[in-house]
Amino acid sequence: MKAKKRWLYFVLIMLNIPLGLATRWAPQYFPTLVRIYGGDVFSATCIFFGIRFLYPLKSVAKVSVISFLVCIAIEVQQLYQAEWAVKLRNTPLGILLGHGFLWSDCVCYAVGTAIAAGVALLLERLPYFRIS
Repeated sequence: MKAKKRWLYFVLIMLNIPLGLATRWAPQYFPTLVRIYGGDVFSATCIFFGIRFLYPLKSVAKVSVISFLVCIAIEVQQLYQAEWAVKLRNTPLGILLGHGFLWSDCVCYAVGTAIAAGVALLLERLPYFRIS
């Protein structure tokens, strides 16, 4: 059963990544709300799906809390402005770290985590993924 759940979350991650990147690299194709906030929402959903992939038997509530805390930690680290950290953020890997702290990002992470938890609860109710 664990393997089935892992495959589910692997597929969700693989679908999520291009959508999240598209909101940053091709924003003209999205409505304004998605263009502004979508990347952070997709980031939060991807982190949730990634943690769920690693820990498929933990409760959705625990994974939600853990993934939201990871998102907040990533956002808070943006307050640290040492020269080496700024240089790291300006590399291609920097898209994972972000550039500036925004309270609105924290709200986006809460929304993304809630959406991902909802998707998880719905999909895991399907008979194929249910644990007896």
